[in-house]
Amino acid sequence: MLIIKNLSVQIESKDILKKINLKFELGKNYCILWKNWSWKSSLAMTIMWHPKYLIQNWELMLGTWKEQINIFDLKPDERSKLWIFLAFQNIPEIKWVKVFEFLRSIYDAQNASQTSFIQFKKIIEPLIEELSIDREFLRRDLNVWFSGGERRKLEILQLKLLKPKYIFLDEIDSWLDVDAFRQVAEMIKWLNSPDNCFIIITHYFTILDYIPVDRIYVLDKWELSKQWLAEIANQIKNDWFDNL
Repeated sequence: MLIIKNLSVQIESKDILKKINLKFELGKNYCILWKNWSWKSSLAMTIMWHPKYLIQNWELMLGTWKEQINIFDLKPDERSKLWIFLAFQNIPEIKWVKVFEFLRSIYDAQNASQTSFIQFKKIIEPLIEELSIDREFLRRDLNVWFSGGERRKLEILQLKLLKPKYIFLDEIDSWLDVDAFRQVAEMIKWLNSPDNCFIIITHYFTILDYIPVDRIYVLDKWELSKQWLAEIANQIKNDWFDNL
């Protein structure tokens, strides 16, 4: 279970999140929606400890109902090793870093290992075959001249490789045309299991046609204004928030 307690955040002395309390359980999926200007992406970035965000007060707990540890002081790489993953809304390009070497480095960091080229090739090639990704993909510079669909496929490949438990999807429809979105959504649906938890950050509902959610959280003016069970999704989809 991943628990956020009393999270308040500022940017340049401006409040952007106030007293946010959320919890995410394995085997369940969640959707975070917005009303007005609500800093949804900032919530995900804060959880991964982006230095841009000044945390005023919070506890970030990880564990079970009976036993939890506070991971507030852990750095981003340490949090990722605890199976927390963020799929960025805007995916950066990194020249001269090959996809193969990037994937091998994050795999080794996650598993405290040092795999050889041959060893990692045996690990990664079955995964790219499952995702119908061409092997030449691994020789390219990281995200450089990638289409939106290719960038998202690389994130799916990372999910397959690392098997994180708490997966934040920050507006993954960004950069995607209709066909690419459908392919990516089907892949995510395929990865959904009782051993992980998807937290979908969006202001659209199409992704919910592929991934069932158990609870919907709505942020409004920097605060958690409402939380509903998944059944409310169709009503929000049809009427937005006007009649709630």
